[in-house]
Order: sequence, then structure tokens, then C-alpha cells
Amino acid sequence: MNKIRHFRLIICMLALALLFAGCAAQTTQKSVDGTVVAVEEISDTEKAKVRMSIMKDINEGINIYKLSPGDALEVMYHLSLTAEAQDYRIGVNDEINIDFFYQPGMNRTVVVRPDGKVTLPLKGDFLAAGLKPLQLGSVISESFSDILNRPIVTVTVNKYSSKITELQKAITNAPRGQAKLVTIGPDGNIYLPLLRGVKAAGKTIDELKDAIITEYRHDFNNLNVSVLIESMAGNRAFIFGEVQRPGPYPMSKPMTVLQAIAMSGGVLNTGSLDKVKILYWNDKNQPFVRTINLTGVMNRLKMEEDIIVPNNSVIYVPKTGIAKANIWVDQYIAQLLLWKGESASLGFSYDLFRLATPVR
Repeated sequence: MNKIRHFRLIICMLALALLFAGCAAQTTQKSVDGTVVAVEEISDTEKAKVRMSIMKDINEGINIYKLSPGDALEVMYHLSLTAEAQDYRIGVNDEINIDFFYQPGMNRTVVVRPDGKVTLPLKGDFLAAGLKPLQLGSVISESFSDILNRPIVTVTVNKYSSKITELQKAITNAPRGQAKLVTIGPDGNIYLPLLRGVKAAGKTIDELKDAIITEYRHDFNNLNVSVLIESMAGNRAFIFGEVQRPGPYPMSKPMTVLQAIAMSGGVLNTGSLDKVKILYWNDKNQPFVRTINLTGVMNRLKMEEDIIVPNNSVIYVPKTGIAKANIWVDQYIAQLLLWKGESASLGFSYDLFRLATPVR
């Protein structure tokens, strides 16, 4: 009898201890070096900045979304037919006329080879691609000056293979017009016509647009692009613990930890909102664990304790103190009695029933 009362007292004390431990929950952040910072310790000014930052991210939505491998993008090209400001430079497959003013018998019409060169009698190969016609004429004149008396050479483009035409052929398709659908690869790059890989992962849409225009500017001054998100595969959060539907969830826009948990169906009766943990990585790929008291966010509007969920974060909703106590009782009390035998278990149940029955 005394043992039974002893067990009941231990169970009650444990449950109360776990329950009151949860009441003192505090939002903290732990870095890889073990440093722990409590949100309560930051100034009111900093708290206000955090609130404004969260609201700004939510309101701007897709504009601040950081692209990830697997995201599909549509790059739309806007080509202007206005004259380019720079002089034309000879390209591969251009057909050029090389005229010797005083020696017309040496005139040639040649096509620039894939290696960017043309071949002339006596002197061999000349690099033509990338040069202006006037520059190539000067190079040829200087080269022949040792065998010709003051040669004057003029280079004109007879048929040109414009990079604009080449680009148009590469990007034009029936359903999308002048556009290209690309997917960010595992290396974080996208690959567009006439360009090497362009880093896309970690950039916003506007940042990627500027990077693409900068790369094309080496060859085109009359080109602009627009970038649209076709689908998002990389931005997601992994939610588990005491929630209705644990698992990975795609995030089509910035959302807070509280919003992400709501997306999973909310917290079970056995779940605790005051010690939710989120594991994430910062811009320098350093891991952080943040313990968030979402009860304070819900009940006291302490928005500075919530955060915008970074890409590929892991969110864990723990059990309540009572739920943990129930598991403890089941594992250490009930199982212990079962181990001692069926009679001990029945006797213990009978005594508990008798103690719970009021005396008449």
C-alpha cells in the first residue's frame, strides 16, 4: 500500500515538474560554437527591427525568394532592332572581302573558320574573329609590308553571321515565343544559349536577371531579359514531431515557423508550442538551432520570437510535459509491473481503483 502511494507521489511530482518547466520557456538561438542568445536579451529597438523584417519578407513574397537547385525558370528575351552603339566585330562564319588597293590580283573573299581565322597566300593564317574590319585590315597591311610596297588593305563584311540571329534561332519556340525554359542544376547554375553557366542558386529573381544581362552584354548591347519562376522544387521545410501531418513541405513564398506548422495541419494535443526547435543554415553554411516560444507569439503577439523559415530547415515540435510523463509511466512503471508478473499488475490496478473510490 505504501509502495503504491509512493509511486503515485513520484508520478505526480514528475508531471508537475515537467509542466512547470514548460512555463519558463524562452526563445533562444544556439550557434555552432555553443553560444546561446535569448531574444529577451535584445533591445526594444532590435526587436522592432526584427518585426519589421519579418513583415517586409512576408509582404514582398516571391521578390525576395532565394532560388535553389531544382527550381524551373522561364527566361524571356527582349531583343531591340536599334543599331548597336559599338562597331561591328567579325564573327565565325562571316564572309569577308579582303581587297589590296594597289595589288588587285591578291584580293580574296574568305569565310571565317570555326577557329576564328582566315588564310591568305604567302602569309598563312590571320585571327579575324573579334576584330573590327578596320583592325583586321591594319594587321594584314603590316604583315605584307615586308614584301609589298606600302600596301593598303580594306576589309569589308560581305555576309555576316550575326550573334543576334544565332541567339534568336536558339531561343525561339512555338509555345513560348522568344523564351527559354531552364532548370537550376545541382551545381546551382543555369545554362543559356551562347553563355557559360550562370550562378542562380542563392540569388533572388532580380539578382539573377542582372547577372544574365551582364553576361550577355559582352556580345549584345540591345538585349534585355525577364525571369519568371515556372515552378519551385528546392525551397522546402521538413516538419516532424507532434504535428498532424509530418513530412517535407514546399514553400512557394516566405513564411514564418508558425505558418509552416499550420501548413502541416497544426499541433497535436500532445505537442508543445513553447519549445519548438528549428535547425537551419545561414549564408555561410553554418548550422544554427533556434528554440522558439510560439505560445508567446500567439498569446502576446511577440512577433520578434518567430522567424522566416530558411530553405531546407528542419522544424521539430516536441511533446508536452504531460505527454512525456505519460510515456515515462508507461515505460518505467507499467512495464516494470508487467515484468514482475500478472498478479502484481492486477493487485496494483485493484489498489489504485480502491484508492480512487470514495468511502461511503
